[in-house]
Amino acid sequence: MNALLHKNRLFLTTIYSLLLAMQCVVQVAAQTKAKPKSNPLQAPSSAQSVEQNTKVIGPSSATTELVPDPSLKITTPEKAAVNPVVNKNINTDPKEIDRVIAVVNREVITYKELLVRVRLVEQQLQEAKRAVPPKDVLEKQAFERLIDESIMFQEAQNMNLRIPDPELDFIINNVAAQQNLSVEQFLANIKKDGFTEKKFRENFRRDVVISRYRERAVESKVKISDAEIADYINMRVGQANPAEDQELLYLAQILVPLQDGVSSSDLSQAREKAEAILAKVTNEVDFLQYANALVKTDKLVRVQDLGYRSIDRLPKLFIDASMNVKAGQLIPQIVRSPAGFHILKMLDRKAPSQDKTIQIIQNEIRQILITQKPGVLDEDTQRRLRNYRDQVLSKTVDFGDLAKKFSEDKNTASQQGYIGWVSPGQSLAEFDVALANLRAGSVSDPIRTEFGWHLLQVINTRQTEVTLAQQKEFARAAIRQEKLDRAYQDWVRELRDSATIDLRPPYTLQK
Repeated sequence: MNALLHKNRLFLTTIYSLLLAMQCVVQVAAQTKAKPKSNPLQAPSSAQSVEQNTKVIGPSSATTELVPDPSLKITTPEKAAVNPVVNKNINTDPKEIDRVIAVVNREVITYKELLVRVRLVEQQLQEAKRAVPPKDVLEKQAFERLIDESIMFQEAQNMNLRIPDPELDFIINNVAAQQNLSVEQFLANIKKDGFTEKKFRENFRRDVVISRYRERAVESKVKISDAEIADYINMRVGQANPAEDQELLYLAQILVPLQDGVSSSDLSQAREKAEAILAKVTNEVDFLQYANALVKTDKLVRVQDLGYRSIDRLPKLFIDASMNVKAGQLIPQIVRSPAGFHILKMLDRKAPSQDKTIQIIQNEIRQILITQKPGVLDEDTQRRLRNYRDQVLSKTVDFGDLAKKFSEDKNTASQQGYIGWVSPGQSLAEFDVALANLRAGSVSDPIRTEFGWHLLQVINTRQTEVTLAQQKEFARAAIRQEKLDRAYQDWVRELRDSATIDLRPPYTLQK
């Protein structure tokens, strides 16, 4: 398929300057499979992502992610939980341009900074052919982002996080090279956009500091376990046999058994016997041959060839004891269980095959997206989409024509709403649920996601194979993004709770 859906933000997809510092490029990572015109809801594929270069046009090298977040709050000196409300009649008189609109701890935010940020976002939305939100919504979200960045930067300074000039020069050089420009040409473009080199470097350095602080505080702490990946694949893709994806252990054991209610003296004797067997078998080349010979002389001892077993079919005691044991090695300690004392040898171990393929159902789909707007009820939007669906099903109008005319996803609307082939587990969860009950030619009920209301049409379906490695790679990326989203929001809330934020006119406080 050309593109895979993902929880990219509707208004603007962005990756902060961490990518500038770590990868030395300015880019917006759409995280999709290769597709000339990406869909704002596309997900990272298991194989690759599309990197879109972004021209640096102002004091902030990174674009601003504008996503309504009702959980974010402003903390005033009295610690009242409030939200900034933008006055729609903001004075744009040049005399008012440097008015202070907020004091964040020790730092001020001016109206000029807000206007610059809004202008940058508007321009980048337009270049990306994205719908520009209403002015008051855009200003409110940009204002909140400026507040967040101010808090982060001051916290980073408190931690003495600095970007020295040589390192900043190196990053800028690589940014210019990424755009096939010399440093001189790159800085000339900055000046054409009305910014001095000094101001650009100041803000660029600030962005990198914020990004590194965020990486240290949030991103480096996000961990993903193999169990989470397996659960994700099984839940989203619907694999019925997760054991096939696990490592196989081939163990053999000699057991010195214990009877119920064993006395302390019998327990000591059994332990001594097990230790003697362990010492003896350590020097034996063939574990099973020795074990089988042993049981002929000691009728109480048992031997068992466990064969290849996945870890879900082995006792946890055995798994823990064999954690770092290689094939052909004896487990160096006796394992005690209610059954007795176990002497174990790892005869072999097999990693799951990364080339093993699994069968999945893919759907070729297109969509109509209607974004949420102030004053428009969800019921009205649903009624509108159901009307579109009924027209399509009655064959009085083509779905593609409706998408081209009415869909507010500008990237897919021009392609008659076409998204492409979508695999389970690689789209929004809401899409997966809807697609599971649709067949070729059918149209979904209105679907609510964080991006708005969608209508999906299934053009065709097919069964295909993907490798386990591809599924795991995608699952890891998707889980990481979900965890980062949650961790980042929690982190921002904590920062705001400990900050002092004083809003000034024309902004007011909504208790």
